[in-house]
Amino acid sequence: MDDQTRRLETIAAELLSGFRAIVVNGPRQAGKSTLLEHLQRSRGTLVDLDDPTLLDRALTDPVGLLADVDRPTAIDEFQRGGDALLLALKRELDRHRDRGQFILAGSTRFLTMQSVADTLTGRIGILELLPFSVGERTGVDEHFVDNAFAGLVADGAELGRRHYADLIAGGGFPELVLGSTSDRFRSQWCESYIDTVTSRANVDQVADIRRSDVLRSLVDQVAARSAHELVVEDLARELATNGDTVRSYLDILATLYLVRLVPAWSTSNTTRAKKRPTLHLIDTALAAHSLNQTSISLAAPDSRWFGPLLESFVVGELAKQITWAAQPTRLLHYRDRDQREVDVILERGRQIVGIEVKATATPLAKHARHLAYLRDRIGDRFEGGIVLHTGSHHGSLGDRLVAAPISSLWA
Repeated sequence: MDDQTRRLETIAAELLSGFRAIVVNGPRQAGKSTLLEHLQRSRGTLVDLDDPTLLDRALTDPVGLLADVDRPTAIDEFQRGGDALLLALKRELDRHRDRGQFILAGSTRFLTMQSVADTLTGRIGILELLPFSVGERTGVDEHFVDNAFAGLVADGAELGRRHYADLIAGGGFPELVLGSTSDRFRSQWCESYIDTVTSRANVDQVADIRRSDVLRSLVDQVAARSAHELVVEDLARELATNGDTVRSYLDILATLYLVRLVPAWSTSNTTRAKKRPTLHLIDTALAAHSLNQTSISLAAPDSRWFGPLLESFVVGELAKQITWAAQPTRLLHYRDRDQREVDVILERGRQIVGIEVKATATPLAKHARHLAYLRDRIGDRFEGGIVLHTGSHHGSLGDRLVAAPISSLWA
């Protein structure tokens, strides 16, 4: 886990050498404050807006606050300062064009929302810090995403259904990874986490909502639809509200780093593609808790939740690796009106890698049929297709199609 800090410090240093400021975004309790402390060990000023005195000054005298601190300045929970602090920051960055002046951290996507991004265009670099990946927990330097675009998939170990269930239920938040493995501790931690993030005091930083009870219930509904397409009408019916409220509240949960919406992918060669995103909670420990699932119940042969949460787990691991990939990569999915689907599409420029996630330990050619369809439709844009499974088999399933254990993600 020290590897995560070192890797992020390296990426942050690269960004600071080119941008006037960088933004470190991520969920609460993912390690942003620890990273800021490491980056500021022997230089500059660390301003934590969880401190009431500093927050009051950020709200009432943001220009004076930024003018008085030593550079480089790290500001934790920057979003709490609101528009006034944002505009004061823009003023400072326009007056002083030195590189690496500010490191801004926040536990919402406020700092990368379109309005903010437009305000700071060309001035900021963005670094996303997500909960620990499996490789970060075990000391493995993961490059699955980059290797997949090079046509390389490493051999992975056969771990078995119970091991994957443990990974799903344990999640990646430092407090869960480093804390007790008891079901009681995990359940209480996850419940407290969800309640805190959806509390009105926290939500008010990004939006004005009328129904906080609906927002909290929506988290459970998303967990129950893990890896499924977003159907707004179904959610509205379950929550006894309207579609506009569902859409608005999903956006809020995404801004708060509780929900991950994976956009749909399409091209002119796939004209029957659907446009709906798929739904995931940001961490599978939160999803398992919302569904009242433990590693033992998930590992049961008849578990209805193992498959969907296994896909969410893989999506989460890929999202983490994308944050340190060598080139920008988009995380998408494919569904069409003929019931063809590919769980994950990785898009880098014109190149595409498709990934299917299967709960089986025995991958077969039929499991790659939708990857083969995609390959045949888009031709040389298709770099490769990978069927990730819970067994040990690693081998070809056809032209540019392979089967590999899920553990190949961190092999």
